[in-house]
Amino acid sequence: MTKPFAAHRDGLAWALYALIAALAVLQGGVGGLLPFLQAEFGMSHSAEAAHITALGVGGLLAGLVAERVRRRVGRARMLLGVAALAGTGSVLLAVARGPEWSVLALTVVGAAVGGALIVGQSLLVARSGAAAPRMIGEFNLSYAAGAVVAMVALPVLAGIAWRLLPAVQGLLVLLVVLPWLAAVRGRAAGVPDVDEPRDGGAWTLARPGVGLTAMCLCVAVEWSFLFWLATHLVSVSGHTPEMAALVTGVMWALVLVGRWAGAALLPRHGGARVLTGSLGLALVAALVLGQAQHVGVAVVAAVLAGAAAANLYPASVALVVSGAPRRADGVVARATLLSSGTSILFPLALGWLADAWGLSMAFWVVPATTLLALVAVRLAGPRPTADFDVAALTRSR
Repeated sequence: MTKPFAAHRDGLAWALYALIAALAVLQGGVGGLLPFLQAEFGMSHSAEAAHITALGVGGLLAGLVAERVRRRVGRARMLLGVAALAGTGSVLLAVARGPEWSVLALTVVGAAVGGALIVGQSLLVARSGAAAPRMIGEFNLSYAAGAVVAMVALPVLAGIAWRLLPAVQGLLVLLVVLPWLAAVRGRAAGVPDVDEPRDGGAWTLARPGVGLTAMCLCVAVEWSFLFWLATHLVSVSGHTPEMAALVTGVMWALVLVGRWAGAALLPRHGGARVLTGSLGLALVAALVLGQAQHVGVAVVAAVLAGAAAANLYPASVALVVSGAPRRADGVVARATLLSSGTSILFPLALGWLADAWGLSMAFWVVPATTLLALVAVRLAGPRPTADFDVAALTRSR
């Protein structure tokens, strides 16, 4: 039996955090960018949804090939390829002259983010043992930090040109993150696969397949808030794109705080309990967002949405990994594949309904999906393992 690597924040861990944070500057900033793209390109809600779906298509492609690529070239080279791909997508978006080019650019970005999520999280699981939920939480916390930077910078950069956001992000990836990953790639190459028998951690699942369903539903709810909030505030509530970007920044700030809290909550309470609380907040957030014509109410909706969305993805990953702890690489790749499929279909359906019924009416699909997610989490049958040792988990922090 291979002894798991001790969980610690060494140069490789920080490089992984920097990678996902840099990628989040662009992917997380898409929600705030959409009103600016709509103003320049004159897009319908369906065309806006196509940009969100493009991220999912890229993630789906990553899920289809990531495991094969990892086995062929190794995690270290794959991380370098992900960073190079991200830089390419940023350049494409910065020079886009129409929606077809911006959709292509976001497909490339989505593939890079999908690859980073798969190889980054599986690498952290392989190195961290029972502390993997905390490391996954910190990894996703870094994503939130990058998105907050994007939402703070976007209103400033948009005063000059919105294209500066992908341009600056591309330079950050290519000139800072890529060389950093190259410097520490030896540590990634030395980490064994996690397909061998090992400690399963603190939680397990009675029905792993239902856990994957729950993850897909949670991703649908998460993306609805992260990428539709700004559009909802402009199209339904009547706010300006600049105000919507600032309010979206408030949401991402709460995502950052929520993921910081989630990094501590996930190891102790498990993915299912964290998901249940997050989904409950999502129901309240959807109701408040429908009454967000006043800026103060919009901010409250953003706070609730950020708190709700913060841990939907990391807690979902923790949930599905607990169903098959000895096959984390394959499980994370499969979960990314399925959740990417959800992120393709759900935004398209929401955009089509918004064009047909209006976004205000169409957004009621989100609380309905939230209720289904709560049922799926319950049916997955999460339970603590018999040898769960809170003291040992605390000592690993």
